[in-house]
Amino acid sequence: MPGHVIVAATLDHALLLWDATPEIASIVVAKLSDADANVRLEHDALHLLAASLSKVKHARTITLRVLYSKTGELNPVYGTPTFAGIERYASVEMSSADASRDRDQWQELAPKAAAPAWVQYRVIGRLPR
Repeated sequence: MPGHVIVAATLDHALLLWDATPEIASIVVAKLSDADANVRLEHDALHLLAASLSKVKHARTITLRVLYSKTGELNPVYGTPTFAGIERYASVEMSSADASRDRDQWQELAPKAAAPAWVQYRVIGRLPR
């Protein structure tokens, strides 16, 4: 999955920030419905979180935030879109204990499978159109 993950951790909590801008752009180009896009982003976020577990093993809770860069109007001088800020699209939260012992085999979810109920996935933003 495209994008970059930044990890910040304290003794009790880990925060992972995923710049999902390339993934969001491909969703817009593919004209996916919000529901299909949401499933895709949730699965990608879970895969990235699983891949980052070794970096946050001392935390009790883990949060991954799905972010993307918004673009504005075209710059008349350069002919390129302007930066319009960062959108916080979603967050995934789970306990480190559940994550590390692969409860319900969450790390190997099939593409259309639902995430386990103990994984808290919340959409807090909007997709661009």
